[in-house]
Amino acid sequence: YLEVAKGFTSFAEGDVLVAKITPCFENGKGAQATNLLNGIGFGSTEFHVIRANPDRVSARFLYWHTRSDAFRFEGEQRMVGSAGQKRVPTEFLKQYQLALPPLPEQQKIAAILTTVDDKLDLIARQISATQTLKQGLMQTLFTRGAGTPDAQGRWHPHTAFQDTELGRIPVPWTMRRLGDVAPLIRRPVEIDTSLSYPELGLRSYGKGTFHKPALLGSMVGNKRLFEIKAGDLLLSNVFAWEGAVAVANPEDDGRFGSHRYITCKVDAALADTRYICRYLVTPAGTDKLSLASPGGAGRNKTLGLGALADIEIPCPSIEEQRKITMVLDSVDDKLTTLTTQQTHYQSLKRGLMQKLLTGQWRVRVDAAALAPV
Repeated sequence: YLEVAKGFTSFAEGDVLVAKITPCFENGKGAQATNLLNGIGFGSTEFHVIRANPDRVSARFLYWHTRSDAFRFEGEQRMVGSAGQKRVPTEFLKQYQLALPPLPEQQKIAAILTTVDDKLDLIARQISATQTLKQGLMQTLFTRGAGTPDAQGRWHPHTAFQDTELGRIPVPWTMRRLGDVAPLIRRPVEIDTSLSYPELGLRSYGKGTFHKPALLGSMVGNKRLFEIKAGDLLLSNVFAWEGAVAVANPEDDGRFGSHRYITCKVDAALADTRYICRYLVTPAGTDKLSLASPGGAGRNKTLGLGALADIEIPCPSIEEQRKITMVLDSVDDKLTTLTTQQTHYQSLKRGLMQKLLTGQWRVRVDAAALAPV
């Protein structure tokens, strides 16, 4: 206690903690102190401590108020100090007005919001676990493979391995130059100033394509555009080292990319396009793309076409490539489902906070709970 009695902020079990300083306050940093050893704690001087009067307000209900957009917005307007060091003053907390329903209703509202928050925590853990699973599968599948199928379609692990620059890989696999598997293809466009050209963009970290607004032909200027076809292997020549690699989807067909986008056409007799893309966004693949992109950070790291063509890709049979892709696709589908659920519950939580904490929606409480003791 002597070590923390001075220069630290004390708090007790159930207290609500709210960050003082920008941008922590605006970012929603805060908590309710629970499960404290000996029921007390000490921490930074950069947060406020709010203690609920148990006869009038539920601490958990109070906590949810400090999480609301209205509280954060009003507190931001009341900050004092210089830029970068602005803080929420104690006076703001003292004067902040709360709409208080009866205590049992407060407790029920807090329980509803906590249930949604618990669901979000569960989904976040599931997303984290699935991402970890994906990383492990990528490491295993691109070095040990999916195996070989028998006559009944059951897959059996490889048993014989060979040493390569990638490490040990199954004996049936071969190492191929990317330039031999997926040669560069360009479809230059003759610009018509009366037409528009919908552009395509690439997200980093293997997160696929996105659609940019159409570019008017009259606004193209000296910019060179190339047509993209569904199934093309796409790379950004300035962010390939960051995993800006994708396969053009059917909805991307007929869009356009600048000279900063590299399009390759994978030879279907040698490789599966999605397998090649999957490999290039593994840690081993992005390491090779980084080595093929000399220069400083960011836009100065430009992917060299010759170096790109010389990248060695481990190539199992087409059937095994598709099996590897299918396994990773199933994990990505799981991540997409979880992310959709996460977005849904985040929206639900915001809506419930707005309605329940302002009294727009009331919750039913048993008459016995409302009766005075």
